[in-house]
Amino acid sequence: MKTIEVTELEKQVLEALAAEMYAEAGFSDAGLDELTRATGLGPTRLRGVASSLIQKGLLDIDRREDEMDINSNDTSMHIWYLQGDAWGLVPHWVDEDPDLYELAELVVK
Repeated sequence: MKTIEVTELEKQVLEALAAEMYAEAGFSDAGLDELTRATGLGPTRLRGVASSLIQKGLLDIDRREDEMDINSNDTSMHIWYLQGDAWGLVPHWVDEDPDLYELAELVVK
């Protein structure tokens, strides 16, 4: 099992996002609205945590700026994706391809 060192808030956000991953590996339809509800964190604080997770290579946000007729400032259209080792936080994704992905555990530093 791979360990990922994170802060307490990063752990909270990653666990909430991983819990939203109900479909095939890599798919997400979760974003700021879902994670605000799941974590209880306000949008500004959540964005700060997201920024840190992006820098660590554990999160990516698709702002869907290329989508026709979508306002890129509409946060309901910003889809959050687990990246890198964070894929291991979703057991059924690891089960789909255990040679490629390893289960991961979050460790608060």
